Amino acid sequence: MSDSTKNIISWIIRILISVLFLVSAYAKVYHEPSAYFSITTFEQKQLVPLGFDSSLAAFFSRTLIALEFTLGILILLPFQLKRVVIPVTIGILAFFSIHLGLQIYLTGNAGNCGCFGALIEMTPLEAIIKNVLAIGLLVVLYFLQKSKQFVKNDLWFFSPVFYLFLALLFIYIPIKKSPEKKISEFSDVVPSVDDGKVLLCFFAAGCDHCRATMRSLDSLNSIYVNDFPRIEIVFMEEETEKIPEFFEYAGNTYAYQILDIPTFYEVLTWERDTPGVFYMWNGNIITSYNGINEHAFKVDSLVNALGK
Repeated sequence: MSDSTKNIISWIIRILISVLFLVSAYAKVYHEPSAYFSITTFEQKQLVPLGFDSSLAAFFSRTLIALEFTLGILILLPFQLKRVVIPVTIGILAFFSIHLGLQIYLTGNAGNCGCFGALIEMTPLEAIIKNVLAIGLLVVLYFLQKSKQFVKNDLWFFSPVFYLFLALLFIYIPIKKSPEKKISEFSDVVPSVDDGKVLLCFFAAGCDHCRATMRSLDSLNSIYVNDFPRIEIVFMEEETEKIPEFFEYAGNTYAYQILDIPTFYEVLTWERDTPGVFYMWNGNIITSYNGINEHAFKVDSLVNALGK
């Protein structure tokens, strides 16, 4: 094989691997429905099962994504390609292939593995096949590269690129810090409402707007999986016989309690109306919605609040 042919094949492989890593990194911060949702889904599906707690997973996910962006760039550059970049890239792909294999063994080949976030859905087995093909291409690329003398100064380029992407990720998707816990105005009626993230909902079982709101919340809950706030519902004592029908329309059943109408509005306050939805974190109201007019519940607004 001539040197020109080797060079052409080498560049084809380098471009393919670069695109693979850049798309994979971007997909993990894809903004549908939010960048925070995408990166948190990756953490919950890929890192938490490896034994990371949520806090450590948040740091590691951004580090790993920065590394993916960095490798996607470095594979196109001549700095220590054979000695460093190709072996590190193969190592990362092999590591996650083993993890995906264990995932299939323990839980089966079901659902989106999260490798490409919400941008491209892929089962664990499909992801393993993708990784094995990429490793094969990298092995070919390794043998196509000529051995070069190790130049220590080449390594100066690695850290600035990596730290640039890492800084951008922490700026673009900062890790959320829990607000200081406080006693909310609802704690007397719903004692657990000040514990962690909660969506406190004030509904009437026969209200069509309440049903539509609950259905939207249930849909978000199925998307966010492990990171969605706990849902607590307070029904007014009106048409309570329709509560089973209410949950059937919503899609799932959630914890609830019933208050007589005067008490219901004392807690909600008479200035607010149903459907009332309060996104709370440690007793702090992050955002709230009520009624069907200018303050009505909006899915996009809640998704945005969840990402802050």
